[in-house]
Amino acid sequence: MTTSFTVLLRLLLVLTLPAVVQAQFTFTTNNGSITITGYTGPGGAAIVPNTINGYPVTSIGTNAFYQCYSLTSVTIPNSVTNIGANGFFRCIYLTNVTLGTNVTSIGDYGFYVCASLTSITIPDAVTNIGIWAFYKCYSLTNVTLGNTVTSIGAEAFYYCTGLSSVTIPNSVTSVGGWAFGECASLTAVTIGNGVSSIESGLFLDCIRLTSVTIPNGVTSIADVAFSGCTSLASVTMPNSVTYLAAC
Repeated sequence: MTTSFTVLLRLLLVLTLPAVVQAQFTFTTNNGSITITGYTGPGGAAIVPNTINGYPVTSIGTNAFYQCYSLTSVTIPNSVTNIGANGFFRCIYLTNVTLGTNVTSIGDYGFYVCASLTSITIPDAVTNIGIWAFYKCYSLTNVTLGNTVTSIGAEAFYYCTGLSSVTIPNSVTSVGGWAFGECASLTAVTIGNGVSSIESGLFLDCIRLTSVTIPNGVTSIADVAFSGCTSLASVTMPNSVTYLAAC
């Protein structure tokens, strides 16, 4: 009798768990897909469900987790393709993020001032990282960029003072100004050969950066791109560069 009751109880818990998880989110339904619009859960580790009411969760909406100070980790399922603007804005105690493999875009200010975030792996499906996406993520020490990223917005990683190395893949054709400015711990940078211009302030005040190789195909280097890089001892520059502003 006791065994049967235990089995029944476990079955009921399994059946009710999805409803409990779904109850932690507000959402909208549009054309058979779900956009998460808010989080009402207790904090800690949040798991975004694959489906709600039988529909796939495809988007983290604008301001969905805005200033969720109680949030420490989040898992985003493979069903999600988009993280909207301000999606995790100022989640200052968020330490860990697992992005689903089908995310294609990280919106402007997506993880703005997530000051406790230590590492992030950008999936291969992502093509766009918005402006200020990881601005002032002070604890960020490791960033892995997927091989289909084409655009990194202005100041995307500005003031990520813990970031020690960056590899910009060959797929990237555009890196906005000041994208890695004030990354005071940055010592090593690899710039992919898809980049055609080094924008203003790109590595401003990266005081530990010692050497840079500019890839073939870069035609211009904008003003203050390497200003304040006081440890920079070696720059390799190709013949393709036709414009060089004051650094």
